[in-house]
Amino acid sequence: MKLTDKIHLLRIDFEISLSPEKKIPRFVNVVLIFGDKITLVDTGVKGSEKVIFDYIKEQNRDFSEIGTILLSHAHPDHIGSAARIKELSGCKVCSHELERDWIENIDLQNTERPVPGFYHLVDTPVSVDCFISDGQSMAVDEAITIRFIQSSGHSKGSLNLFFVEDKILFTADSIPLKNDIPNYDNYSELMRSLAKIKRNTEFETLLTSWTPPMFEQDSIHKILQEGEEYMRHINSVVEECYKSDDAGTLNNCRKAVEKLGLPPFLVVPVVDRAFKSHTH
Repeated sequence: MKLTDKIHLLRIDFEISLSPEKKIPRFVNVVLIFGDKITLVDTGVKGSEKVIFDYIKEQNRDFSEIGTILLSHAHPDHIGSAARIKELSGCKVCSHELERDWIENIDLQNTERPVPGFYHLVDTPVSVDCFISDGQSMAVDEAITIRFIQSSGHSKGSLNLFFVEDKILFTADSIPLKNDIPNYDNYSELMRSLAKIKRNTEFETLLTSWTPPMFEQDSIHKILQEGEEYMRHINSVVEECYKSDDAGTLNNCRKAVEKLGLPPFLVVPVVDRAFKSHTH
């Protein structure tokens, strides 16, 4: 989807494998910037390079023109094809320094945050060539300046990207979707990041990793409000269900998932990890 002449949004569909029989359909957005060189924001899951390269070809460009990958954070559906794209194009990879360990050591990420079907989503780490800090600006092409905003909570070093001239804000996974998978590192930090997005009056278009682009202020306000209310609801449920130590089981997680009305297959360590962040 063309947002401007140079900034495009590409949806990549994939599945999370809970078991050989049970798969969850998901999708993730990748941003492509067509300047003198091509810049990618995130890379989808393992194997997404084919979809990305085909789209680049449709724009009468070539994947060899990719100069930079900007990773919003380290999770598998964002870094999955980064290593392959870097290998084929020779581009550089940039991220926040707090995301480096999980990008360069996916086994460590899988140990600390065991997403179901992890190695179906990413199977190769990638080295980070440059680090991006909060408030830093980067001119990726003529009249395309990106200002980076650290938005911790979903992950330690999550980055939001503000396209200054076009007034577009890409929040990656910083905005929780109502009734979606509880999937974050730190509840309190995520709430602070949500508040920061709500206070931002500079952007006119909102892009996330999980939704179509939003151009209307009413739609933008609604998704932010619903995300905040959902998180507060989860917090009240966790306070009720995590009163005692479950001794390494997922019993408290099971109670919380049931009370939230979420499907039972979400009783998994990564959701339990998110819930436990409310108690710290």
